[in-house]
Amino acid sequence: MPLAVFYSYSHKDELLRNQLETHLALLERNGLILPWHDRCIGAGDEWADQIDEHLQSVQIILLLISPDFLASRYCFDIEMKTALERHAKQHAIVIPIILRPCDWSGAPFAHLQALPRDAKAVALWANQDEAFAEIAKAIRETVVRFQQPAPQPPHFADLADQITPKPRVLDAAMPSHIFKDRATELLVLIRLPDSKGLAGILQADDEAEARPEDVRSKPFDVTFPQGPTGAPQPLKVTVELTSPDFSPPSQRKNIFVPVNADSEVCPFLLTPLRSGPLVVTIELVWEDAGRGYRRLRTNCVSESELFAVKPVMKVVQLPVGVARDDATTVVPSYYDPHPPAGGPPAASYATPPSRKANLMSGPALKAAALVICVLTAGTLFFQQQRYTASPPIPKSAGPTAQNSPSSADIESAAIEFKKVSQPAASPVPLKPEVAAAIKSGEENLAAARVALAKGNKQKADEHLKLVRLATRRLKKN
Repeated sequence: MPLAVFYSYSHKDELLRNQLETHLALLERNGLILPWHDRCIGAGDEWADQIDEHLQSVQIILLLISPDFLASRYCFDIEMKTALERHAKQHAIVIPIILRPCDWSGAPFAHLQALPRDAKAVALWANQDEAFAEIAKAIRETVVRFQQPAPQPPHFADLADQITPKPRVLDAAMPSHIFKDRATELLVLIRLPDSKGLAGILQADDEAEARPEDVRSKPFDVTFPQGPTGAPQPLKVTVELTSPDFSPPSQRKNIFVPVNADSEVCPFLLTPLRSGPLVVTIELVWEDAGRGYRRLRTNCVSESELFAVKPVMKVVQLPVGVARDDATTVVPSYYDPHPPAGGPPAASYATPPSRKANLMSGPALKAAALVICVLTAGTLFFQQQRYTASPPIPKSAGPTAQNSPSSADIESAAIEFKKVSQPAASPVPLKPEVAAAIKSGEENLAAARVALAKGNKQKADEHLKLVRLATRRLKKN
């Protein structure tokens, strides 16, 4: 439906009004506007009544500003006053158009955006058609915006659905085993109930420290806020961490929860300050009230616990000699994995020269052998319990290489790498290949330690080989 347009102008500006009407002819032909001015009054009609009738019913009022317009009592005191009253009530849109230069800074319409661009009078343009074309384009945009339908209030059933609390799930995860004084990552995500959420993301991310089995979930309900049209809008939720055994001891971040999707992953960095079982509390807050919380538990160990070396154990062996005639001779001997240089063999049977034992089979020999086996097994078990360090970090179920590296292998490679990489830290710019080798060595060294801590020795061995390769490259350069 076309919008009615009213021209308020001085008859001394009729030529300029005709040019503007020509530029707006396409809008009229396309059925967007229906223009009217006092030249449309028929013979015998009351012109004052006709002007007032159209001025009170149109949707767009154009004020064609010039010195003569400002000087006209009818234009300034009647038409413009009525137009601005309807504009204030949002019954019509008033658009001032500056035709000729004049001082209108104190006019009642001075607060409205005027045309053309920068309110430069049309008469001052080198090409007046260009000015009128810009005015026509702006009026077209106003007409299109005016014709957009007003938002309809939502149906009662839709409104009831929008204000009904929707179920959501809080996912949080951090590694089940972490290292003292080494930063670790805690991840938080708010998901739909039927979404894989954080577990699915961790499953697809090989580099993540936490694993899918580390994810802990907490269901809760949320009511989304309504926008201007009544449609639900994303909800801003604040995630607060309380972690007294970590640095920092508390953190907070905001997450936007979409209406029909999972939120983005929100990461937090925490550095444990002590070893042992640790707890982090995660709390959700919105609308200035707590809405739910979840605790994450982890076990923190120091790196020195991983590098403990078991001492060498010496195993005592007791061979049994049985005399043919009189008595059984038991002669102890020892097995030493590291015999002294030039000494006797690692294991030997010493028999006194004066009494040569003659070994023989019999019930006595079998009983003595059984007793010795029991004593030896008990000794081994006692020594193993004595020298075993604190419970090791659980290993992953993944495959392990046959020649898997130990923590000692990694630290040995680290010392060798640091020897060749330290001299490179000088004011002289590093060669690209040297810088690349240093970066590769540092990254793979850290990755090897993490993989070994998680029990993935095969992956640790792969990173360790890359560290040694970087060391060889640095030695060449």
